[in-house]
Amino acid sequence: MRDDLPLDSLRDGDLVFRLGIGPESEAVLHLDSAGGQYSHVGIVIGDNGTWRVVHAVPGESADGIDRVKSEPIDSFFLSTRAEHGAIMRLRGCDAAAAHRAACHAARYAARGVPFDYNYNWNDTSRIYCTQLVALAYGGVGIDLLSRIPRLSTINSDNLIVFPGDIANNDSLQVVFQF
Repeated sequence: MRDDLPLDSLRDGDLVFRLGIGPESEAVLHLDSAGGQYSHVGIVIGDNGTWRVVHAVPGESADGIDRVKSEPIDSFFLSTRAEHGAIMRLRGCDAAAAHRAACHAARYAARGVPFDYNYNWNDTSRIYCTQLVALAYGGVGIDLLSRIPRLSTINSDNLIVFPGDIANNDSLQVVFQF
């Protein structure tokens, strides 16, 4: 458990980034042509006095079925999952809009939307991590991708947005990093 997380400073809608430990994380960094430093992203939501992270991640389900999930922020940043990480907040986004975005993301977890192993940006029946946070903010009228200097792409047929792309959004301010 991390004892240095600024829990009193968190806000619904904050974005959490981590560089994971394992081959999936290495693959994400290798494919990220923008040279990102993170392999995963989620969105923070308060839940009865505790902070949770809503995120879409492969290989972390108890039942072997990967889907959008919500878990305590401590679990998201476990040392067995995160080499380093950051919490960032969207500048100019009021707390009410950020809360609605977090609630929008939580609905994907409540429905158990499956993880998208095809990383198809145009299909929302299955979702991957960056798609989830972009959809959450898009659901309240905020385009996270519009302020990104350069998006990484694998091929011209499918836009794949990497966590580093989102982290490079010049509208984000760092709240905490380790």
